[in-house]
Amino acid sequence: MDIVQIKGHIKEYDWGNTSFIPALLGVPEDGKAKAEFWLGTHPSGDAIVMETNQNLSSFLKGDSEHWFGEDHIESFGDELPLLFKVLAIEKPLSIQVHPDKLQAKAGWDWEEIIRKHLPQELWNYKDPNRKAEVIYALTPITAMCGFRPIDQIVPVLKLLLLEGYVKHFSYLDESGVEDDEKLAHLFKQLYTMDKETLSSLIDEYIASLKAHEELPTSTADGRFLESKGIVLASYVSYPHDPGLFCPFLLNVKHLEKGEALYLSPGTLHAYVMGNGIELMSASDNVLRGGLTNKKVDVRELMKVTEVKGKEVQKVPMLRGASGRMHLLTPTEEFHLMVLSSGTYEITDRRSIELLFVGEGSAQFISEKEKRPLQKGSCHVVAASLGSYTLQVEGMLFIADVPR
Repeated sequence: MDIVQIKGHIKEYDWGNTSFIPALLGVPEDGKAKAEFWLGTHPSGDAIVMETNQNLSSFLKGDSEHWFGEDHIESFGDELPLLFKVLAIEKPLSIQVHPDKLQAKAGWDWEEIIRKHLPQELWNYKDPNRKAEVIYALTPITAMCGFRPIDQIVPVLKLLLLEGYVKHFSYLDESGVEDDEKLAHLFKQLYTMDKETLSSLIDEYIASLKAHEELPTSTADGRFLESKGIVLASYVSYPHDPGLFCPFLLNVKHLEKGEALYLSPGTLHAYVMGNGIELMSASDNVLRGGLTNKKVDVRELMKVTEVKGKEVQKVPMLRGASGRMHLLTPTEEFHLMVLSSGTYEITDRRSIELLFVGEGSAQFISEKEKRPLQKGSCHVVAASLGSYTLQVEGMLFIADVPR
């Protein structure tokens, strides 16, 4: 076999949407929030090969050279280093950050004893892998990611915290200290502040936000949430959380359909609303930084987070010789391509590929077979297949490992 269909795993989290993933997969709604649809070999959601009813990880290892190729095995062994997901975001996710490879390995080793005695939800590290990710917007998406420069943050704090700024943050006006040092101090201060002081600050902050009617809660067309809207939406569930300040500390980015955002390890972020394709390193390492009822390890959060004020750019894209649109991300574990309606001759192949139909349908044609690909279906193509043709009517995504 050169191509097989796989069945992924739906993850139900309260921030998810009840309809988007069921509609995509063509299954009935049951009223429960469907947040993520996983396609990969991660132990928390190993896909099933429909032709053999095996876990995808076991299936691939059964003939690893055929499915992965020699070059892949030399770099990654017989493991799939990427995880493909669909995200359906109805409410803001928790603020979070992911580790790089050295941090993940050190954290995983350090927690070896903890894993024997504590449930998984109390682990900081679920595996020893780094986690980088890219999200491609299937609908408009609002996200927060990376710290704003301090000179963008200070005016907002002064506006919204007339008393609190003078009492707690006046050091931000001092000269002789690097901006990123001030930013790091501010971030740590908010997350280590005693409950009474933090509660008083949040009360003033929320009251000021509501009073300043000139600050928009959303864009004029209502398709995206702005910083004020994110805070007020989150305050209902997390009224005592330091993460309530993050919508004005982090860059708020709006993705139109067809745009993408890359998040490197160490980038504090949260997806706020919208639906998208997410491709990432095969890791489930999440260190939470607020707006959550789950564990927040402030010490580890500070260790992993890169606190540096800078703008965040959307992912550049390049159309290749075959006509596929390549998302240019600095990653060795994964690479995402987008194929709109048309015919594509896929040649000179060197990587295993996951093909996911996001809209419409497609036809896969090789020397040995012709296979229809339906909306919401995902297929795995062996690296050893030299070439094939795709006829797309709609939109299809290909995830592979750069070689």
